Amino acid sequence: MIIINTYMKKFFSLFKRNTGFTLIELLVVIGILGILAAALIATIDPFEQLKKASDANIKNTTVEFTDASIRYFTTHNELPWANPVAPANCKASNPISQNLTGTQMASCLGDANTPNTLIGDGELKAGFTTVTSILQSIFISGTTNGVTACFQPQSKSQRADPNTKYDATGNIITTNTCISQGGAATTCYWCSE
Repeated sequence: MIIINTYMKKFFSLFKRNTGFTLIELLVVIGILGILAAALIATIDPFEQLKKASDANIKNTTVEFTDASIRYFTTHNELPWANPVAPANCKASNPISQNLTGTQMASCLGDANTPNTLIGDGELKAGFTTVTSILQSIFISGTTNGVTACFQPQSKSQRADPNTKYDATGNIITTNTCISQGGAATTCYWCSE
């Protein structure tokens, strides 16, 4: 029993002497954690993530507008700007080419009380017009029987997307500058037809 007691005292005395960290050990651990945090932030690139989110939001709105125009065409056999009973400000010369928030497009979007408009016929929700910063980024071009909605991506990954190969009016850029520059080209648009 005495031998066990002696060994236990020696064993516990080792713990008493080695408890806690030295200041050097603590600073080394904090330094390593700082390096890992900096590497993680550099990898994630929060500004690029914000641009990706913005591009995804604009892309969804662009597709929603194009789909609403197609549904309108299915119902009326014409697009809003070619429909003779559409609001007067919605009428367009053939072809149209402008930003979505222009006077003409605002008339074509309409509101819940205006028939023969995208919102009035229920093809788009009334809240569609409240996101003006998104709508200003969308460029619409179309004719009496077709529509193309385009936007210029801000994120590197969306600019490098193979489908970002159009000019603002929806024509394919034939020189392949969009793809060959790997997202560096700022004149390329993503379009929904």
